[in-house]
Amino acid sequence: MPASAPSRTATTRTQNVTALPPHIWFAGRLLDVLTGRRPVAGLAGRVRPEAYDHLWNLVNARTDWAYVARGHTPRLLRRPHVSPCPDGTAIEVAATVVLAPGIVRALAFRLERDGTRPGGGPACWRCTAVEAR
Repeated sequence: MPASAPSRTATTRTQNVTALPPHIWFAGRLLDVLTGRRPVAGLAGRVRPEAYDHLWNLVNARTDWAYVARGHTPRLLRRPHVSPCPDGTAIEVAATVVLAPGIVRALAFRLERDGTRPGGGPACWRCTAVEAR
C-alpha cells in the first residue's frame, strides 16, 4: 500500500454505515424468513400478532420458496414499490423477488408506525400485513 493511502480501521468503516429504510429492512427479513434462511421468531416484536400468525402460515404454505432457493441467494429484483398513506402513519410495499435464476415471486406487506422507542427515539415500524405469491 502506498504511504499516501489512508488506512481504514474498523471504526472508520462502521461510521460510514447507514441504517436501511424500514421497507428495505423488512423486505430482506421477510424474504429470509420465507426462504428458510431465518426463523420466523426473529421477527417477533416487529410484526403484529395477526400478521405474525399469517407469516407462520405462509412459511408452511410456501415451502416451494425454501426448496427453490436452495443453493441460491434469493434477492430483491428491484427496489420495492412503496405507497405511503397520506397521513404518513403507514406504508404499503410491493416487491419482486428472485428465488433462483428464472424463478420470480411477489411479496407485499404493510408497515405502520408504532409510537416511539424507549428513551424517546423515533417511531418504530411494525409489519401489520404480509402476503407472498
